Amino acid sequence: MTPNDLENLPWPVPSAPPPALSEAIRHNCTDHLTPKKPLDLRKRVLLSIGISGALFAVLLSIGWMRHPPEEAILMALVGAIAWGFIQACVLFVSHGRPPGLRGARWLRWMTALLIPAIFFTHLHVSSNAWLSFEQFLSVPHSLRSTVVCGIHAILFGTIASIVLFVLWRRTDPFSPRLTGALTGLAGGLVGAVALDMTCTRMEAWHLWLGHGVTLVALVAGGWFTGRKWLSP
Repeated sequence: MTPNDLENLPWPVPSAPPPALSEAIRHNCTDHLTPKKPLDLRKRVLLSIGISGALFAVLLSIGWMRHPPEEAILMALVGAIAWGFIQACVLFVSHGRPPGLRGARWLRWMTALLIPAIFFTHLHVSSNAWLSFEQFLSVPHSLRSTVVCGIHAILFGTIASIVLFVLWRRTDPFSPRLTGALTGLAGGLVGAVALDMTCTRMEAWHLWLGHGVTLVALVAGGWFTGRKWLSP
């Protein structure tokens, strides 16, 4: 037999599995399957805004019960509503339309970068004392209170972010990292803004490190976890 004869030999036909085995495989793969209607996009967006708003309201109420605003409570409420509106806009930009039809990529990048910058500007304007970093460290209990605020902001922001990631799990096959960063931003705003509206320390370094950096950390965390949580 020559090599050419070997090349012309027919491929062997694989044997079919026994009918009992095929039926067992079909049963294990398809048993208990029931049709399930996916959650409507608009309902999911409204649910995200509602849950975030409810968590924000709870945190704000707890904070104000412990540290009532001494003055300008109306201004504090207006600020809380304004940041709540900004957070809702972030959710709409990140998830308000189906994947592939969402806003331009530059708009989403601009949102992920500009909103934290605006929040830092807000913190800078809100502060009533600007110390050097050495002076800040020398003030009694300043570093401890900053760490405590940072932990609370990270904790509350992480809870809100996890809720949003669960609601939008496996919904973005095209840009899951960017969508993850925006989701982390939306969740981080819940914790950072609620803490900012209830914290009584208004020194600039405290606000930047204890309130602002935590928001940036959650945006970065959303970027790194977006592929795992949001990719199909």
